[in-house]
Amino acid sequence: MALLAGTGLAMAALSAASAHSVAFLLNAADNQARFAAIAGMLVMAGGIGTGRIIERVLAERLGQSYIQELRRGLMTAALATPKGPSVGITIARLTNDLSSVRNWVSMGIAPLTAGIPLIVGTTIALWFLSPPLALAMALPLCVLGVALALLARPAFNKAKALRRKRGRLAAQVAETLAAAVPVRAAGGESREVQRIYRLGGEVAAAAIDRARVGSYIRAAATVSGAVTVILVAATGSWLSINGGTIAAALALVGLLASPVNDFGRVAEYRQTFNAAKRMIGPAIASGSVDPARPELKEPKADDPYAAPSDGEPEDPTDFLVRISGLHLDGKRPVPDLLAKPGDRIILKTSDPGETTDFFEMLLALREESGLNTWVAGRELRSVPGSERRRLAGYAARGALTERGTIGRAVRYRRPDLPVGETEAALARVELGDRVAGLPRRERTILQRGGEPLSASDRAKLQLARATLGNPPLLLLNHIDFDLGAEGRRILARVLDSYPGVAIIASDDPEHLVPKYSVWDLR
Repeated sequence: MALLAGTGLAMAALSAASAHSVAFLLNAADNQARFAAIAGMLVMAGGIGTGRIIERVLAERLGQSYIQELRRGLMTAALATPKGPSVGITIARLTNDLSSVRNWVSMGIAPLTAGIPLIVGTTIALWFLSPPLALAMALPLCVLGVALALLARPAFNKAKALRRKRGRLAAQVAETLAAAVPVRAAGGESREVQRIYRLGGEVAAAAIDRARVGSYIRAAATVSGAVTVILVAATGSWLSINGGTIAAALALVGLLASPVNDFGRVAEYRQTFNAAKRMIGPAIASGSVDPARPELKEPKADDPYAAPSDGEPEDPTDFLVRISGLHLDGKRPVPDLLAKPGDRIILKTSDPGETTDFFEMLLALREESGLNTWVAGRELRSVPGSERRRLAGYAARGALTERGTIGRAVRYRRPDLPVGETEAALARVELGDRVAGLPRRERTILQRGGEPLSASDRAKLQLARATLGNPPLLLLNHIDFDLGAEGRRILARVLDSYPGVAIIASDDPEHLVPKYSVWDLR
C-alpha cells in the first residue's frame, strides 16, 4: 500500500514537471531550450509509463496476497462445518466471489491508492499555474463523484442478483453430476440439461443487467474526462489566460484521463465486491477457531500409546480408551465405555446415518455437549488435528478419496512417516499388487473420489490409511460392506493383529472378529 501511494505521488510530481515543461517549451526563446524541454518531457513520459507498470504489478500482488488468505479461510470453514453449503456454492465462493474480491483490491483499492495522490498532486500543481483552471479541472471530478454515489446502489443490487443466480447454477451443476447415475437410470438427462440451460439463461440475463448499470458508471467517468478538457479550455479562453498556461493545463488533464477512467471501473468493482462480501464474510466467520479452546502443542512422544509427558494428570484407570458423557436423545445417560488394548467393540445404532453422526462426535468433528473421548490419556476435543490423527483412525463405507496420488492418500493421516511406509501399508491390506500394476504405481493420481480404483480397492485404501501407524483407536463404519468377501477376510486378519481398541459398526461382525463386546445405543 505504501509503495502504491508512493508511486502515485511520484507520477504526480512527474505530471507537474511535464506541465511546467509544456509551458516552458511554448515560451522558449531558442532551439536549444526547446530541445531541452522536449527531451525532459520524453524522460518524464517514460517515468510516468514506468510508474503505471509498477502500479499494476503492485496492485496484482496486493490482490493475490489478500485472496490467498481468504481462500484458506473459506476452505477451513468448509471443512470445519459438518453441514455446510453445497459443493457448487463452495466452488462459486472460491472462484467467482474471490475474483470479485481480487478485482476490488487489485483494480479498485490499488488505483485509488495511487490515483488519489496523483489527482490531488496534479490539481495542486495546476493551482500554482492558474487557480481558475485548477477549479475548472476539479469541478467535473466532483460531479463524477456524485454520479458514482447515485449509481452505487443499483450496481450493488444487480451484482447481488447475479451472484445469487450464479450460486444456484453452480449448486445445480454439482448436485446433478453427483447424481448422474440415478438421473441416467430414470432417463432424465434431457430434463436436467434443460434445467441447467434455464438457470444459465437467468445468469446471462442478470449479467446483462449488471453490465447495463456498469456501462452507466464507466460512461460517467469517460464523459467527465471529456467535459474536463472542454471546461479547462473554455475557462482559459473566457479569462484570456496565457496560451502556454492553457496548454500546460490541458497536458495535465490528458495525464489524468487514465486514472479518472479507472475510477469508473473502481465504482463497479466496489459494488461487485460488496455483493460477494455478504457471502464470504459469514462463511469465513463460521470456520474460525474457537478462542475458548486454543490448540495445544503436539506432544513430543513418538509412541501414541505412551502417557502424556506434558504434566497433564493421567487417567486413573488402565484403560486405553474412555468415552463418557453421552446422552441418548439428549436425556438418557449412557454408561461410560472403557476399553483396553486389543478390545473389539461392536457398535449398534438405529440406522447407518446415526452411526456416522456418532463416529464424528467421537472424533470431535461435531459439537456434542458433555461427550468426551479419551485416548491414551488425551481428550480428542482438546488436542489439535495433528495430534488427533495420531490417536485415531477412521474408515467408512462409501468414503470418497481426495484428489492426489495413491501414496499421499495412504499417508494422509501420518504425513510425518517415511514414504516407505506406503508400500507396507498397501501390502497389509493386499493392495500392493494392484497398485504395482498401475502405470505410475504409487504416484497414480486418484480422481473423482478414487478412480481408477474399484469400490473394494478404495475401501482397502481407506483401511490402509486408518491403520497406518497403529493408532490407539480405530473406528470402522460399515467398511466391510464395500470390501466384499475377500476384503472382509483381509479386514479380519488386520483386526486380529491390530494392537489398539477397535470400535466397529457392522451388520455381520462374527466374520470379522471372533470375540467382541457390544455397545448398543438403541
